Amino acid sequence: MKKDITIDEVLKMTAPSDKFVLTVKDNEYGVRFNGFKLRNMETGEIFHEYYPKSIYELDYFADHLLDYIFPNKFLKAKTIGSTLNLVVGDKVVKDLMLIERHYIEGKLAANYQFKFPLFMPKSQNSIEFIYNIPKLEGETGKKLAENKPIMAKSDTFIFVEGKLQVHRRAHYVYEGN
Repeated sequence: MKKDITIDEVLKMTAPSDKFVLTVKDNEYGVRFNGFKLRNMETGEIFHEYYPKSIYELDYFADHLLDYIFPNKFLKAKTIGSTLNLVVGDKVVKDLMLIERHYIEGKLAANYQFKFPLFMPKSQNSIEFIYNIPKLEGETGKKLAENKPIMAKSDTFIFVEGKLQVHRRAHYVYEGN
């Protein structure tokens, strides 16, 4: 992959990226994650919640994989709410697009896109994204029913005015309850 990757190129990806395409220094708008919470929308159960002490704490993951272990009931939920806190630097952020590509057992399982017209400079913004969890079928569905571990990966891309600012990569293991 290359640093000047486009939205169209991201949407055509058929596999998770094998390397990071940016560094923190490439983030000219200062868009940063400042915590998040994942919850089951039907039951309210919180699967994971993390809020750092500093907006710079999560910069480490600009070039390091995030590793998660979640209960497989996460994949059995119909809808997940993901509350993200995004911090913006000194510039007005126009036309922010967040794209998440999730691959389960090596296959593209879901693509999520969220668009925001404007974030004010030096602002902290709490946004809840709503995800419909795809129904897992075949061998993966069987693993889920039998509470066997399921491996997944994701890429998260944040574009501002069509230019990539943030790229995060994650590995997941969904296992037992």
